[in-house]
Amino acid sequence: PKEALGFGWLDATHPDDKEPTAKIYLTANENQKPFYAEYRLKTKDGTYRWAVDAGNPRYDEAGNYLGYAGTVFDIHDQKIATLELAENREKYKLLFERSPLPKWIFDIDTLQFLDVNETATRHYGYSRDEFLKMKVTDIRPPEEVDRFKSEMLASYQPNQIYIHKNYRHVKKDGSIISVEPSTHDLILNGRRARMAAVVDVTERLKAEEIQRELLQSLEAAKKEAEHANELKSAFLANMSHEIRTPLGAMMGFADLLKDPGLTASERQSFIDILSRNGESLSVIINDILDLSKVEAGHLTLEYTDTRPDQIGADVISLLRVKAREKDLVLNYTHDETSPASVVADPNRVRQILLNLVSNSIKFTQFGSVNLRSFACKNDRGRDALCFEVSDTGIGIPLHQQEKIFEMFVQADGSMTRRFGGTGLGLALSRSLARMMGGDVVVTHSKEGVGSTFLVTIEDQPEMRNQTATEFSRQTTDQQELSDQILDGVKILVVDDAPDNQQLIWRYLTKKGAVVESAENGYLGYRAAINGHFDLILMDIQMPVMDGYAATQKLREAGYKKPIVALTAHAMNEVRKKAFNVGYTDHLTKPINSKELISTIVKHLRS
Repeated sequence: PKEALGFGWLDATHPDDKEPTAKIYLTANENQKPFYAEYRLKTKDGTYRWAVDAGNPRYDEAGNYLGYAGTVFDIHDQKIATLELAENREKYKLLFERSPLPKWIFDIDTLQFLDVNETATRHYGYSRDEFLKMKVTDIRPPEEVDRFKSEMLASYQPNQIYIHKNYRHVKKDGSIISVEPSTHDLILNGRRARMAAVVDVTERLKAEEIQRELLQSLEAAKKEAEHANELKSAFLANMSHEIRTPLGAMMGFADLLKDPGLTASERQSFIDILSRNGESLSVIINDILDLSKVEAGHLTLEYTDTRPDQIGADVISLLRVKAREKDLVLNYTHDETSPASVVADPNRVRQILLNLVSNSIKFTQFGSVNLRSFACKNDRGRDALCFEVSDTGIGIPLHQQEKIFEMFVQADGSMTRRFGGTGLGLALSRSLARMMGGDVVVTHSKEGVGSTFLVTIEDQPEMRNQTATEFSRQTTDQQELSDQILDGVKILVVDDAPDNQQLIWRYLTKKGAVVESAENGYLGYRAAINGHFDLILMDIQMPVMDGYAATQKLREAGYKKPIVALTAHAMNEVRKKAFNVGYTDHLTKPINSKELISTIVKHLRS
C-alpha cells in the first residue's frame, strides 16, 4: 500500500491504452458521471494485465464534488480467452465461410446440415436456409444413399481426415456432378459431426474419359494400321503371284507366236491362251476396282427385272468347262418357290454367283457343286430371292467362317499357294449383296465334308429402272457394228503409248474410220484446233500436257465435238474430274473393242 499511495494510475497504464482511457475518465469527470474502462495495467514485475476500472463520483456532506472512488478487477484470463475466441472466429470465417470450395458441417446421427458456406450455396443452387432444413442424403442420388450411410458410419472417427472418391452429388437443378469430398470428423457441442470440403471433379473426369477414349482409339488405330500393314504385305505378295501368273503366260506365248514354223492349230491355241490369261488378269483388276468403289461408296447398281432361272443357267454355262476339267458334277435347281423375277441388278447378282460357284469348284476335289434358287425373306422381313451354293469340298473351320469375308484374306495363308486366288471374291460378293438389301453368309461347313453359302437378294420393285450411275451408256445392237459402221469418220487418237495408238488404229480402221494420232495433250490440242475431226479419243496421263488440261483448253476455245477419255485410270474420282473438265464420256483400258465402237457410234449419232 505504501508503494501504491501517491502513484499516478495513468503512469501504470499500457502506453497504447493511455489516451483512450484518459478520454473516458476526463469525460466522466467533466460530467460527474460513473465511468467504466478496460485497459492494461502494469504490475510490480513490469508485466501488463487486463483490468476493468469501475468508478463513481464522490461528494462531501455539503455536496461538494471530491473526485472518484474506483474498483479495479483483474480480467486478464477472461480477456485473453475472449481475444483468442475472436481470433478463432476470424480464422473460421477465412477457412470456412470464405473458402473457394463448397463446405458444410452435418450431424452424423441425424444427417442434418448444421452449417454451410456461401460457396456451397452458389455451387449447388440452394439458399443457406434451404440447406439448413435438408439432410446430407438429399444431395445424393437415391440409389447411392444406403451405401453412403453405411460407409459414413463405418468411417467415423474424431480428429481423422479422409478423402472420398467416386461420389456423386445432385444439384438443385437436377444435374449430377462427380465430387471428391475431404472430411474431418469432430465433436461439436457434444454432437458427433463431420465437416466436408468438396472438390467438383466432373470436368476433370470428363477430360480423363476423353483422354482414355483417345488413347483407346489411338491403340485401336495402331492395331488397325498394323493389321492393315499385314494385309497389305499379304495382298502385295498375293497380287504379285496372281498378276505375274497370267502375265507370264501371256508374255511366254506371245514370244512363241514369233516362231514361223507354228502350225495353224498351234497358233490358234497360243492365241486362245493369250486371250484367256488376259481375261483372267482383267478379272483380278476389275475385282480390285469394284471393291475400291464399294469402299468409297461409288459403286453403281442398275435395278431391273432379274430372272433367277436365267442367271442360274448363265452361271452353270460359264463354269461348266472348269467343273468338267476336275470331273465335278455341276447342277442348278430352280426351286418351285423361286419367283419368276425380282427387281435387282442382274449383272451384280451374276457376279456374286460366279464368284461363289467358282470358289466352290476351286476348293472341291471330288464330288459336286450345286446351285439352288428359292424364295425367302431378308433380315428386314421383305421378300427376297435366295441362292444356295453347296459343295463337297475342303470345308471351312468354324473360327475362320467370318474371316474369309475380309478383303485380301483367305481361311489359311497356304490357300493361296495351293489354290491361287486374290482373297477378294467373297469380300466383294458380300458387299454387293448388302448393297442390294441382302447378304452372303456361311450356313454350314465341315472340314473335309463341304460348305454351304446362302446369298440373299432383296426384291425392290420401287427401284425398277433406277440407277445411281452418272450417265447411262446405251449398248448398240450387234448388227450396227458392221465392218463399215465408221466409214469416213475422222477420229483423233491422243495417247503417249505407241502400242496403244496402233491397237486403237487397227480397231477403228477395221470399221472404216480415218485415224490420226498425237503423242501428248499439247499436240492433240493443236491437231484438234487445226483439223476437222468427228471425235477425239483422249488419254489422261500424258507428258507435256495431260488430257485434263488439253480437254479443258479445247472446251475454253469453243471446241464442241465429242471428247472420250480412254484411260487406264478407272476410279470414280477420275471419271468425275474428267466430266468436270469437259470430257464427253469415259472408257477404261484394257480396251474392249465392241464397247469402244459402240460408244463412238452413240456419240456420233447424238
